[in-house]
Amino acid sequence: MTPLRQGVRYQRLQEAENDEQEEVTVHLYSRSSRPVVLSRSRDAALRICSSLLLLVVAIGFVLYELEYEGGLDPPWNISTFSAAIKTHDTHHHHPAEEEDHRHLVGTYHQAAAFTDSECCSEVARDIMESGGSVVDAGVAAVLCLAVVHPHSVSLGGIFSSIYFNGITQNASVLNAIPHEASPFPYGIPALLQGLWQLHLRHGRKQWSDLFSPAIHLALEGFLVDSSLHTALQENQVKVMSSEGLHALFYDQNILKRVGASVRNLQLGHILEHARTMTDSSLPRELIQKLSGDMKIADREIFTETLSKVLLNREDLVQLHIDGLTLYSSSTPTAGSILINAFQEVYGRHGVNASVSISDLLINVSKTVYTMTGVWPPHITANQSARLPDLSPVGSNVLVADSDGDVVVISLTLNSTFGSGFVCPSTGILLSDFVEGSAPLSFWACPSVLLFGDDNHIMGLASRGGSSIPYTLARVLLHHVLLQMDLTESVNGTVAHLGPGNSDPWSKYLGLDSSAPEMVMAVEVQAEHVHVASGRDCSCYPAGL
Repeated sequence: MTPLRQGVRYQRLQEAENDEQEEVTVHLYSRSSRPVVLSRSRDAALRICSSLLLLVVAIGFVLYELEYEGGLDPPWNISTFSAAIKTHDTHHHHPAEEEDHRHLVGTYHQAAAFTDSECCSEVARDIMESGGSVVDAGVAAVLCLAVVHPHSVSLGGIFSSIYFNGITQNASVLNAIPHEASPFPYGIPALLQGLWQLHLRHGRKQWSDLFSPAIHLALEGFLVDSSLHTALQENQVKVMSSEGLHALFYDQNILKRVGASVRNLQLGHILEHARTMTDSSLPRELIQKLSGDMKIADREIFTETLSKVLLNREDLVQLHIDGLTLYSSSTPTAGSILINAFQEVYGRHGVNASVSISDLLINVSKTVYTMTGVWPPHITANQSARLPDLSPVGSNVLVADSDGDVVVISLTLNSTFGSGFVCPSTGILLSDFVEGSAPLSFWACPSVLLFGDDNHIMGLASRGGSSIPYTLARVLLHHVLLQMDLTESVNGTVAHLGPGNSDPWSKYLGLDSSAPEMVMAVEVQAEHVHVASGRDCSCYPAGL
């Protein structure tokens, strides 16, 4: 073999030997690194599992806090959960500030809204949070109530309102009540026209912006709450005999329970039309739809009657005495009875120190009621007196901010679910308030009190028929004369005469021990807003 071939062979053998050595090295390396890789995989898996466990624990703490802060119970409305999350986040963004500035339940820094629907109170709060006025918030809350609480509020209803401006210290009253009696067994709608006038005078946001929450609830659905369900149960005959109400609240002839979802598509579409209003007249299409649902013989006169609903600024009743001022709504509401009863007791209290305020107020109220031309049935042979409904029918909206602006809106359908007639093409439930503004009515008495050296401002309203003026006078006197705080004044000692008492005034003034306390109050004091309600009043505050 030549030296050249030997060199080539040697080189190839050397290369083969090197390749074999590299293969062995790689094999050995892979065998030695396998435990390291497995160990790293286990560490990564443990870290992932630990992270997931911590995340679950964190979520559990958040849900625990939300539940006990009242954010998730009860979930009556579609928006409740998101609102609860929002409230929880807001409360926990500034822990230092929260630690330094805590307040009792019912006290708010900037503003508060008070309705008998949790959802609608939250709607009002959100409107104020986005820069709206108290009137903007009140209008949005009323529209919301017209969707979720048709037993007490409807676009076919009426209202009385009082607004107080904290800067100018002026008050004004707007009664959205037709002046003429209705020629039909159902009332003439005045709610939208009144809300438009109220917003025109005191609103800040665009009119159309106030409709979005109500439209969403009507089209996407709202959940039946306990208040609505109770009304449905207590008025099943009326609801079942109404084609419109039956379609909304019955499923295969079974009454929907608390938490069941309800959609009112026709009402949602009508609200979309109403948001285009440019004056206090109803949109033409809405009028056409409403009249189209009437009997053919009634359509022309219904349209004519509806066109006569003209709402103007009205005089309020007021009292100025010893540095305090009390404002209330004028006729046909019962503001004058409240003013006169309060004045009489306040003026005589110093002279009659031995007589308790409650006893004195009872005697004074009997006189004031009688002088106004109303008294309990069977107290006299004179049957000409009007006998108001004693049932607590209606709803109230109270909104206030720390600047001292307050609006109180008292709404009614006259009776629970009104006439029971739901217009098929609009979804609007018409009231049975057919008497117009002529007679005295006890369904409303929205009031505002300005008192104290620091000009504290208090707005209040109640439900309860003929007992409203007496009840509100009692609350005001407890607050001013006895200097009880807001909650104590609203829930102060009531001079119950007992259900078996023979005095016919017992039930008329709400002195029957079974009479519920339906008072709602809001007060602006020291740049804070406080709210309070009676023990039996299912009311929900929401504030900033």
